[in-house]
Amino acid sequence: MKKIFIDYGQRINTAILGVIKDILKDLSESKISSNHCFYITFKTQDSDVKISQKLAKEYPKEMTIVLQNQYWNLNVKKNFFSVTLTFNKKKEILQIPFKSIIKFYDPFVKFSIQLELKDAQSKSVKNKQKKERKSPTKSKKIITLDDFRKKK
Repeated sequence: MKKIFIDYGQRINTAILGVIKDILKDLSESKISSNHCFYITFKTQDSDVKISQKLAKEYPKEMTIVLQNQYWNLNVKKNFFSVTLTFNKKKEILQIPFKSIIKFYDPFVKFSIQLELKDAQSKSVKNKQKKERKSPTKSKKIITLDDFRKKK
């Protein structure tokens, strides 16, 4: 039987993204009070993000959108949602994959969450594994508690 490493961060992110997805689904079906306001921050450089070139140029790394009163055609799918918003009096369609979301905030109930991107996590884990493979296995460094104690 193959043993696996439990990636708690990934599991928590998946669960949180499921909650966000459910909230957006309820919002698209008008099941949520109009008092709620959702701030969603996402990485614009994610390969599956679909926004206009103008918005991509204006927001090269990340973008925060607000879903409150003036949004249209909110459509929630398995891996992404799409919505029409107004920017400088011009309607724009955005398609945002859930995996690109890094922050979610509802000021009405003071609920806020910040997520870690899976790509960044998996890259750092892969890099760490590569370094471990390259380092010689014969000499293992022993770390003592003294290394972490405050020195007087």
